[in-house]
Amino acid sequence: MKIPQLLLCFLLFICSSNYSVAKKKSHKHHPLLFLPVFKDEITQQYVAQIYQRTPLVPVNLTVDLGGRFLWMDCENDYISSSYKNVPCGSRPCKLSGSQGCYGSSCPVPPRPGCNNYTCSHIPYNPIKRSSTDGELAQDVVALWSITTTNRNNVSKMLLSSTSGVMFNCPGDFLLEKLANGVKGMAGLGIGYTGLPSQLARAFHLPRKFAICLSGNTKSNGVIMFGERRSYYASNEVLTSYTPLLKNPVSTAGAYFPGEPSVEYFIGVEKILVNGKIVPIDNKLLAINKTNGVGGTKISTVVPYGTMESSIYKAFKYEFVKAIAKVPIAKPIAPFELCFNLSNSDTLKGLVIPQVSLVLLGEHNNSTTWDLPMNNFMASPTINDSSDLLCLGFLDGGENAETSIVLGGMQIEENLLEFDLVKKRMGFKSVYMSSDLVSCSNKFR
Repeated sequence: MKIPQLLLCFLLFICSSNYSVAKKKSHKHHPLLFLPVFKDEITQQYVAQIYQRTPLVPVNLTVDLGGRFLWMDCENDYISSSYKNVPCGSRPCKLSGSQGCYGSSCPVPPRPGCNNYTCSHIPYNPIKRSSTDGELAQDVVALWSITTTNRNNVSKMLLSSTSGVMFNCPGDFLLEKLANGVKGMAGLGIGYTGLPSQLARAFHLPRKFAICLSGNTKSNGVIMFGERRSYYASNEVLTSYTPLLKNPVSTAGAYFPGEPSVEYFIGVEKILVNGKIVPIDNKLLAINKTNGVGGTKISTVVPYGTMESSIYKAFKYEFVKAIAKVPIAKPIAPFELCFNLSNSDTLKGLVIPQVSLVLLGEHNNSTTWDLPMNNFMASPTINDSSDLLCLGFLDGGENAETSIVLGGMQIEENLLEFDLVKKRMGFKSVYMSSDLVSCSNKFR
């Protein structure tokens, strides 16, 4: 993964600065930390690279926006002089929400992933839909940092934490269905053990982060931790915000009793096709506070958006009606609605319907997220399918736990900023910005 020069070009239009490895120290401004992210061509997973351990080694992790914590394989070649297990009953163990503890069954001497009387947790692989228990541990991490604002004298360095960042150590079987070379998952969830909150504590950062994911498998996107607006390279102003909503019931595949969801839920009030309201049961758009069912969440582990069956059928009907002159084709999996563009007459004057989400805004107002065509129309590349254009939303089933899931396709080439203190998400499409051209090459 070619990271340093590419990401510096991406963030600063400069690729001639030197870099160094440094321990965390005081700065005039909070450091802006970032992780390069690439889209795996085979699995369509978003993969970030973080540095960890002593001595530091690069580790590739699949990004899970709503994941509880960082977890990785400790069974194979995990060597670090700074690895520490989290003891049962310790403050970090209690704050992590763990309700489990390993006894005295680990071998002597202990090894990473198996220490006696250690706090245990439940790592989950949402792609495999499998979980296990694993030892909670701490180790040094390092991320790339931009530490100056002078565009003519830019420096970056690999900034290391002086204290350990918590992660979970399951067995390597949990790596199944993850991209080749990936050693675990980077959980960016809202909670205490989520990577954004942990990095904020370890590096004295504001509790906020931003993602800008590239849909191009040849170029990197980025995840930024800290205050973007303090830096020339990332000072794009966001003017549209929507509150982050709390789901009191965990939406993970495995969790402890009473644990709330750490995923990012937003309030969709209406779905529009060419400005026309899609008729749906509004009760489905709200989160049921008793069982956690319903609502809308954002996910990086789902490649395409999903909608509860009745919502999907109503949306599909209005969309087909709005694009009536284009013939429907036999769909190619995983898509359920495709259009045939092989006739040149079809292409003349073709206008793809505008899909918009009316969201709960700040101060009880509404705000609208207009999705560009690239965020809901896909061109399959399987076999001879160059003449097909398919809807990038899928039927999530009649008993969908979450009524609407905005997947990777919906959030690519969007700058999304998650403020965990103000509990809001700012958003801006790069396609609709005069400054943002792509998450992969011109991010200011």
